[in-house]
Amino acid sequence: MQCMNITGVGFDMIAFSFSVLGFSLQNSGTWLYFSFSPGSWRKVCVDAYLVEKSGAFGTLLTCRRSPSRQKKKTNPPNPSESAVEVDAAATAAAASDPMASPSAPAPSRPQRSPDEVEDIILRKILLVSLAPPSAPNPAVPYLELTAAELLSESRPLLALRDAAERLLIDRLSLPAASPPPFRFLAAAFGRAADEARKISTIRDPALQARLRASIAHVRGLILSYARIVAGNPDTFPTPPNAPHPAAELLVFLLAEAADPLDSAPSPGAPPPGGFLDELFGNADYDAVEPVMGELYERLRQSVGKVSALGDFQRPLRVLKRLVGIPNCAKALVQHPKWIPKNQIMLIGEGRTMEICSLLGAFFHVSAIPDREFASQPDVGQQCFSDASTRRPADLLSSFAAIQNVMNSLQDGLRDVLLVLLKNSDTREKVLEYLAAVINTNAGRSGMRVDPLKCASSGMFVNLSAVMLRLCEPFLDKMESMKGKIDVKYLFCNKRVDFKSLTAVNASSEEVSSWIESWSQDNASGKANKENFSFICECFFMTARVLNLGVMKAVADLKHISQELARCEDDLEANKAIRDQGGSSPQLEQDITRLEKIVAALSQEQFCYESQILRDSAFLQRALSFYRLMILWSVDLVGGFKMPLPSECPMEFSCIPEHFLDDAMDLLALTSRIPKALEGFPLDNFLNFNIMFMASSSYIKNPYLKAKMVEVLKSWMPQRSGLKSTASLFEGHQLCLDYLVKNLLKLYVDIEFTGSHTQFFDKFNIRHNIAELLEYLWDVPSHRNAWRQMAKEEEKGVYLNFLNFLINDSIYLLDESLKRILELKEIEAEMANTVAWDSRPAQEREERLRAFHQSENIARFDMKLANEDVGMLAFTSEQIPAPLLLPEMVERVASMLNYFLLQLAGPQRKSLTVKDPEKYEFKPKQLLKQIATIYVHIARGDKEAVFPAAISKDGRSYSEQLFASATNILWKIGVDPQIIQEFMQLAGKAKAAAAEAMDAEAILGDIPDEFLDPIQYTLMNDPVILPSSRVTVDRPVIVRHLLSDSTDPFNRSQLTQDMLIPDTDLKLRIEEFVRSQQSRKRRAVDTQTGEPDGAADMVE
Repeated sequence: MQCMNITGVGFDMIAFSFSVLGFSLQNSGTWLYFSFSPGSWRKVCVDAYLVEKSGAFGTLLTCRRSPSRQKKKTNPPNPSESAVEVDAAATAAAASDPMASPSAPAPSRPQRSPDEVEDIILRKILLVSLAPPSAPNPAVPYLELTAAELLSESRPLLALRDAAERLLIDRLSLPAASPPPFRFLAAAFGRAADEARKISTIRDPALQARLRASIAHVRGLILSYARIVAGNPDTFPTPPNAPHPAAELLVFLLAEAADPLDSAPSPGAPPPGGFLDELFGNADYDAVEPVMGELYERLRQSVGKVSALGDFQRPLRVLKRLVGIPNCAKALVQHPKWIPKNQIMLIGEGRTMEICSLLGAFFHVSAIPDREFASQPDVGQQCFSDASTRRPADLLSSFAAIQNVMNSLQDGLRDVLLVLLKNSDTREKVLEYLAAVINTNAGRSGMRVDPLKCASSGMFVNLSAVMLRLCEPFLDKMESMKGKIDVKYLFCNKRVDFKSLTAVNASSEEVSSWIESWSQDNASGKANKENFSFICECFFMTARVLNLGVMKAVADLKHISQELARCEDDLEANKAIRDQGGSSPQLEQDITRLEKIVAALSQEQFCYESQILRDSAFLQRALSFYRLMILWSVDLVGGFKMPLPSECPMEFSCIPEHFLDDAMDLLALTSRIPKALEGFPLDNFLNFNIMFMASSSYIKNPYLKAKMVEVLKSWMPQRSGLKSTASLFEGHQLCLDYLVKNLLKLYVDIEFTGSHTQFFDKFNIRHNIAELLEYLWDVPSHRNAWRQMAKEEEKGVYLNFLNFLINDSIYLLDESLKRILELKEIEAEMANTVAWDSRPAQEREERLRAFHQSENIARFDMKLANEDVGMLAFTSEQIPAPLLLPEMVERVASMLNYFLLQLAGPQRKSLTVKDPEKYEFKPKQLLKQIATIYVHIARGDKEAVFPAAISKDGRSYSEQLFASATNILWKIGVDPQIIQEFMQLAGKAKAAAAEAMDAEAILGDIPDEFLDPIQYTLMNDPVILPSSRVTVDRPVIVRHLLSDSTDPFNRSQLTQDMLIPDTDLKLRIEEFVRSQQSRKRRAVDTQTGEPDGAADMVE
């Protein structure tokens, strides 16, 4: 290397170096001439800053303008403008050339031809050299073989457009090249973009166009080979342990999708600007598809084990971006894991759809824990650990944070599906995917769900939320859109199976038969070739998803809450035993175990609550959906009209029962959440429930009808806290005309549910009915409807209602009083501390559990007994007549006598317990109500049959009982008027008892054929049972039929209208009574000495 200073040419030469012999200089004015060989002169203007590297020889020339000459402008001898442009382009191309040697000074720059400028630019983009380097440069490898090929073809050693692909292939084919091929191509794309920006300063249009075309050509090659490498990573050599191209591509996508608010750091540097858009957007499907296969799989893996608190936002943004590119969207739905076919061992198809499908991984991101396939971070641990000791504000903050991230996820997934659904190339595949998720997870509708066979609740709650978002456009216009929902979809669609689901009012055989008949009738039309609208498909798929998703999750939450309550009770009981000195190693282990279970269940409960119950927007969407469901269902039966058609349309009978059942479950759930129903229109739900709650010919499931009552009960103003619900019950004509009537009818129908638990279920259901009826009684319009119904159905439904009300009252009071005696016994045991402490710990634990169990049963039974007695108290005042019917009066009297005996008889003192209010045991109030019922019935007793019925009860009635009850009533301050009338009734009963004794004495021994075979009393109205041919007294058998519609002697079906009057036997009984009375009179006359005729006259 030689360095020298040159003066006298109008500039200062800062540094000059060269590595090739034969270099010479000349100068002329402001121009510097230099050559690499004789006859090859180039010139550059010195009135510019120059930093250049010559093409093939690696000689650096560095010049700068002399301060004394900055203002001077001179023209070169015979200047050529095109030469100046070429040199300017070369200057721009070489300004940041990585092949330059940064330390060497250089002389002024020579002219360059367009080929040479293109060569400089393309070599810089591709980082290659076609001449042997003076020193090895791994970043710019010498393509010796390529150079030899060019020479053999008599071509210049220049990187020109027509050789670009050869150069790129050879560059990529270098063994163990670094960086790896895909990374190199991405960087090359960026260098190409840089060069394209630099040439924009060239003033020669032709030259600029040539260079721009060459750069564009190279960019196209780079993108093409980038797709090849990403889709087929083995195409070119890669360094050991180099990442998969798809992994590098995913890093680019994730980095570009980064948001300043993201909590996690970016996974890497973003790609060159425009690289991803051109890589995906400007290629046909066949070029993109191989790239997307591995990319989508890695994208799926990036969220496969991520919870709601993890980094799912960036992968979701990447997915949204990709589906916005038509070819990438098509590649997504054509991916083998769009709907996975290969089942994993021990994993069911439903779970496979979640953990293996491309979208399933995103739907799996949830706050709801998945015990089989846990996600991280643990939401329960991070947000709800030690929840019982945390401030409410902290919990609310956790709820809000989870709600925000879940809404972000669900909004993103909605956007993804919406883009795919709007794309005609992908729409069908999306519907197929949704159908596959539904069909493979049909098992989620069962009572017990196998978590290895079915997808998690987290996935299905997310899918529920997304489907509701897709429904929003037509939910906002449901009145006009409901006509687009075609019931034929349930029976004709080929995607989702609805036909095997339990129907509202038809057996599976009836459904199949009707569908077959309907299909035959429509065979000539388009029945099975129907093209259903998206609204129709979306509506029914959403209904199915909600059943398998959010409604199942709500049921799971209920079970978790029940299990948590049970464990908390057990924990409290164990701690009570320990506190009372019963500690043992086993007990301590049990306490520790229960504490861990309670903590885990509490966290799980909060997680469910955060994603479902706390999301008011989600609940509002679900309510709107089921409002549309109700409107559509009612249209199938002709609209909101009563009475319903006598025959239920098969279209309604065959719809899946869970459509309506889920609607009721959601209403019941939201009714318990403060302000969840505020501002929401409920009138359609109210009218629907009133129409169908008592119609067994339309809805056969009694438990579904019971849910309707539960919903209405929760809307009572005193329960809901909403002023609007009062007008709901009092301002709708359908409600005023039919609500009470249908409630009383359902009270009767619910006696037989068909379930093995029907005996206990009916008490819960009737408890809800009783609370609702009590509220309605205080509404004058409803009370009038009640009285009218009792008058019209005095010997029909209303009589059945009274019978079951009495039966329940007797059972409940009897059971609750038994439990109170058990509680009193255990209380006495615990009061004797010495004896109690001496008992083994296990025995004390068992007794304590029995005590708590009896407490719960006594409390529930007594509460229901109070309700039933209260209902008799307020209805008997205005509707006493049905209670005085022959088939009812003795039953009513026996019940009241039994209650009176328990509350005022000798054994009443045995019912004293600590804190009776704790068990809803209010003996004074109960006695007052019993006395009031006695008086109300007596006031309506126009035929004086009630006193006789009271005295006829040999089990409970006694004169002393009424006297004792009267004394207690005075002591507890009952209304004196009630006491006076009660005492008058007691006197009448006493007189009736005396008369009955006389009548019995008169009749003497009654022939067996005149006695009722059930009660062994003299029959007054004998009837023959058609099946068994047994003769019984009409009031006795009618009373039996009120509870059981079978012949008591052979269990065959029996109704009142089937009874056959035994006229002959009745006449013989009447003759027997007359003859016995006549015989008695004659005997009396004989004793008094009066002739028969005188006695007759006196009579």
